[in-house]
Amino acid sequence: MGHLVLVYCLNGVSTAAGQDQSVACRAAVALALTTAKPKSQVPTITRGDSAPREKFMKPTFKLCAVAKDEGPYLAEWVFHHLHFGFDAIHVYINRTSDASAAVLERIRGTYPQVSYEFIDWVDLCDPGVGAKLQTIAYAKELDRSRQEGVGWLLFLDVDEFWVPNDFATPVDRFVAAITGDGQPQPICHLWHCELGQRAPFTPLQRGAGYELSSHLKTLFPLDGIDIRHVRVHHPIFGAQVTPLDADGAPMIFDEQQSELAAQSVMKPKSAYIIHRMYRSEAEYLSLSLRGRPSQRSLLKMNRPGYRSHRNVTVHRRFFWPEEEFRAYDRDRERFLSELDIETLIAADKLAILERAERATVLIKEKLDTPERDKAVAFLRGTRHEVVVVPHEDKAASEPSPASVTRRDHSVPGREAPRTRSWLSILAGWFGLSRRHRMP
Repeated sequence: MGHLVLVYCLNGVSTAAGQDQSVACRAAVALALTTAKPKSQVPTITRGDSAPREKFMKPTFKLCAVAKDEGPYLAEWVFHHLHFGFDAIHVYINRTSDASAAVLERIRGTYPQVSYEFIDWVDLCDPGVGAKLQTIAYAKELDRSRQEGVGWLLFLDVDEFWVPNDFATPVDRFVAAITGDGQPQPICHLWHCELGQRAPFTPLQRGAGYELSSHLKTLFPLDGIDIRHVRVHHPIFGAQVTPLDADGAPMIFDEQQSELAAQSVMKPKSAYIIHRMYRSEAEYLSLSLRGRPSQRSLLKMNRPGYRSHRNVTVHRRFFWPEEEFRAYDRDRERFLSELDIETLIAADKLAILERAERATVLIKEKLDTPERDKAVAFLRGTRHEVVVVPHEDKAASEPSPASVTRRDHSVPGREAPRTRSWLSILAGWFGLSRRHRMP
């Protein structure tokens, strides 16, 4: 019975009919997992103890991130990865003005396997060096993890979540099933890009839609592996290293871009990275005023539009076993409640919603500048989307303001009042106010 259940769970992500599920590889992983300890004996989060969760010796699994103004999201992200068996989590805080440090400090008080440090000292270097802040942090963490005897290391952003397809298998047992008794090899995990949710600050949801991406993140061993160079998505390894996909097959990379997966391997596998790149419309818009950890300038319009359950036909959804997800969700709520995280992040949530409104005004102002195309692309899929109407006079060399049709009902350029309640702002993003009514 255990064997049949595991085979079912490892195919828990729904796909369009007729798609190849790499049955042979997935069945092999399921068979290996049948030797694992029953679920009822699987430990969850370890309180106040950074030692391995099992009595027998196993490799230590460590997670590292660089975070900039991620205060409202850090606790859920930390909980998630402790839940799935990561033994240590370290966060580099960078150019942050919110409660990120306070959140991590409170978590560390109960879970000392969670640590953090500031990395703003990189800004004292030449600007060209500061632009590489993320890889500098990763290189530092790789060196430290080797000295600490860490077995496996994974670099993620705070909007990225490592997930086993059965929503139950801890990371150590997943790796054991993939690598078997052979030499451990890096394991590449494809991005599953979650579509935007209606409500801001929505946690992971069973049944949420997603889209596959060729981007990936790599969980890699530190012992006996030739690591030449760290990169954001996939390190450069020596020629003798054979990266695997999350079904245990040799990974095939894009011929032109070595950090991306080839189209031939873009299929749901036994584990993956959920990339919560949109979250909600308000959070998507606010990102334009936050930028990346390695960037300083004010407005970033580097995304080609907002994709959500409202404006995209959903072909794939996360259908994890319901019992597993309900237990996870209860543990998540308990984790946040016991640490009283909401009191630390309430103001930051409000700031994100206010920042989204400011960003909308600034982006709309770009419609009359040389950055117009970027602004149009960034607003695509939002309630502020603009439609470019072709000119009848094809000889015209420059578009006029009349060529842009605005689909939202807000007033461009109107500054938001400085004193607004959380509920009024949230209502606006649900389309309940005149100012932000849905088209």
